[in-house]
Amino acid sequence: MKSFVRALLLLGIAMPAGADTALVVGTVDDASTSSYGAPRYVGTAFTPLDQAGFELISAIDADSEMLRGLLSRLVAADEQETLVIALAGRFVHFDGWSWFLGRNAGEADLGNVSGRGLPVNLLMDIAAASPARAVILLAPENQNVALGAGLENGLGELEVPEGLTVATGHPASVARFLRSDLLVPGRPIRDAFAGAPGLTVLSLDAPFEPFLPAPVVVPVVPPAEQAYWDAMVTLDNVFAYRAYLNRYPGGYYATQAQARIAELEPPAPQLTPEEAEQALGLSREARRDIQRDLAVLGYYNSGIDGLFGQGTRGGIRQWQQVNGLAVTGYLDGAQITRLSAQADVRREEIRAQDRAYWQQTGQGTDEAGLRAYLARYPNGEFSQLARQRLDAIEAEQARQDDVAYWNQTGRGQDEAGLRAYLARYPNGEFSQLARQRLANIEAQQEAQAWQRARALDSIQGYQAYLDAYPNGANAGFARQRLQQLLQVSGEPAAWQTAQAADTVAAYRAYLTQFPNGPHAADAQARIDALQQEDQDWQSAQGGDTVGAYQQYLQAYPNGRYAQDARDRIQVLLASDPAIGRNNQVQLQLAQAALQRAGILAPGARTEGEIVAGLREFQRRNGLPNTGIMDGATLALMTLSGLMSN
Repeated sequence: MKSFVRALLLLGIAMPAGADTALVVGTVDDASTSSYGAPRYVGTAFTPLDQAGFELISAIDADSEMLRGLLSRLVAADEQETLVIALAGRFVHFDGWSWFLGRNAGEADLGNVSGRGLPVNLLMDIAAASPARAVILLAPENQNVALGAGLENGLGELEVPEGLTVATGHPASVARFLRSDLLVPGRPIRDAFAGAPGLTVLSLDAPFEPFLPAPVVVPVVPPAEQAYWDAMVTLDNVFAYRAYLNRYPGGYYATQAQARIAELEPPAPQLTPEEAEQALGLSREARRDIQRDLAVLGYYNSGIDGLFGQGTRGGIRQWQQVNGLAVTGYLDGAQITRLSAQADVRREEIRAQDRAYWQQTGQGTDEAGLRAYLARYPNGEFSQLARQRLDAIEAEQARQDDVAYWNQTGRGQDEAGLRAYLARYPNGEFSQLARQRLANIEAQQEAQAWQRARALDSIQGYQAYLDAYPNGANAGFARQRLQQLLQVSGEPAAWQTAQAADTVAAYRAYLTQFPNGPHAADAQARIDALQQEDQDWQSAQGGDTVGAYQQYLQAYPNGRYAQDARDRIQVLLASDPAIGRNNQVQLQLAQAALQRAGILAPGARTEGEIVAGLREFQRRNGLPNTGIMDGATLALMTLSGLMSN
C-alpha cells in the first residue's frame, strides 16, 4: 500500500507551498430516516482552521464522486508540514478495512463499497507516507441505513501506521477538538487530547511535541560576537571554530561550531549496534512481529507497519533497560528470541484473563456485565460482540425514555408540553408530529393577534402585533395601516419639529406623543448623545486647562460648546506662555509633587496654578524659570523624594 501511496504523490501536481492542509468532511446519507448532526458539527471548525492558516479541503454532504475529488486534492497538496484529516458521518467495515461513505452510498455491500466511499486505511497510508505531522480524527455516526452483504456499521479495528496520531469520537467532540484544543500554538499534542473529553486516542505520535509550533523568538546576537563568528566562518577550519568556542563557550553559534568541528574531524569508523541489526537482514514481516511483541508487552503503542521509527526504537530501549541489557535501541538475534518468548507468554496470560472475565461478568447477558467487560478489555476477544449487545440495549432504553417523556408531557396536547418535548428530544420519535402541532398552535395565536389589531385599528394595536410577529403573515398589512395612522396623527411633523430644535426637551416631547413611533429609537439615541456632550463639557470646565478643552474639541469639533472651548483656550494661552506646553500626565505629576512640597494647596488645581507653582519650585532651586515640566525639573523632584507614592 505504501508504494501505491508514493505513486499517487509522485503523479499529483503539488499546490504552492505555504498553508498547512486540512481535509474536513461531514456527510449524512440520503437514505437516513432522521436528521443527523455530523455536517453541522464539523462545519463549525471551518472558520477556526482557516484563521489558523490551514488550506481547507472541505465539503458538507459530499457524494462518492466528490469524495474522490477531495482525495485527489489532498494528494495534490503534497503537504510537508502539518496535516489534519477529519471525517464525520457514516462508516462501515469488513475484516480490517473501513470506509467513509458519501451521502449517496445507500444500501452498500462489500462488492460496491469501494465505489461509494473512501478507504480509511488508504487515507492513513497517505498521511504516513507524507513528511507532514499528521492528526486523523474519525467521528462515526449511526444513520440507520440498511447494509448489504459483507459489511458492518461503524469503524472496524484500525491498524494505524507508525508516525500518526489517530483518535475517534462523537462528531460534536471531534468538532470541539478541531476548533479549540488542537489549534493552541505550542501546546503538546498529549496535553491537547488530555483537555478534550469524548475522544478515544488510538495512536499518539510525538506526544510531548506541539502540533502547532509556538511563535519563534529570534535571539539577538551581540554585535561583537556576530563579527567574531563571521570572521571564523570565513576561515572555516578547526582552529577557527575552537577559537570561537574558547571566547564564547555558551555563545549563540556554539552548537554550529561543535558540529562543524565534528565534520572537519570525523571520528574513526567502528561497528555499531545499528550495523549489527542490519546484518540480520530482517524482513518487513519480521519487523512487524517485533512491533507486535513490544506492543503486547506494553513498550509500543503505534502502528504495526514494519517501519522502525522513534516509537519502535524507544520501545526497544525501554525493553532493554527493564531486562538489564545494553540500552541501544537496536536488537541482535538473541534479544529477538528473548523478546518473542516473553511476548508469547504474555499473550496467553491476556487471553486466559480475557476469557475468564467474560465468563465472570455473565458472558454478555446483561448491561452491567457488558460495561464491566469493555471497561477492562476494550479490545478484547469478545469486545465487538459486547458493543453490539450494548448498542442494542442503549437504543431500546433511549426509545423507551423518548416514549415515556412524550406521555409525561401530555402526548402533544398543549404548547408547553410540545416545547418541553422538543427541547429534550429535537430528533425524537415524535419530533415531526410535535413540530406540526406547534406550528398549528402558533398560526392560531398569530391569527388571533391580527384579529385584535384589526378590531382596535390603532397605532398601539398594530405596533403590538408587529412587536410579537415582525415576520407574520399580516406584517405587511400592519405596517401599511400603521403608516396611514401615523400620517393622520401628525407624527412626521412632530419629528421634523424635534430635529429642528435638536434639544433634549424637544426629543422628549416627541417620545411622549409617539412612544412607539418610527423615530422613537432615533429620538432616544439623540437624547443620549446630547446628555453625554453636556457631561463632557462640564468635565472640561471643571479641569479648566488647555488640554481639557482640546479633549472636548477632539470629541465634538462642531459641538454646541465648541466656540466657547476655543475662546477659553485662547484666554488660557494668553495668560502665561507656559500654558498648554505641559501634557495632562506632566500636569498631574507636577501637581502631586508641588502639593507634597507645600507650594500648592491640596485639592484640584487649574493649569495656571500648576504652572505658577512650577515657576516657584524652579526659582527656589536655581533652575530656569520656565513653568514647564522639563527633564531637569523632573529629575530634581525625583531626587527630592517628591515623586514617591
